[in-house]
Amino acid sequence: MTMAEYAWNVFVPGEDLPHRLTTDYLVSEGEQVTVDGRPWLVEHVDIDEAIEGAVGTIGVVAAEGPVT
Repeated sequence: MTMAEYAWNVFVPGEDLPHRLTTDYLVSEGEQVTVDGRPWLVEHVDIDEAIEGAVGTIGVVAAEGPVT
């Protein structure tokens, strides 16, 4: 049995380029994800169904206090 794989472009506040995150499940709003060892809360998720395979964009906010 093959597990699904989802690729996400994660946009972190204050950074111009996205980080890449791969999961074996669909990420949802309010969930916590880890990017470069730091926890973030998913603010919004956009999935591009026109692209073969699952590719999406995630906007995040700091999980703990303000971003420094």
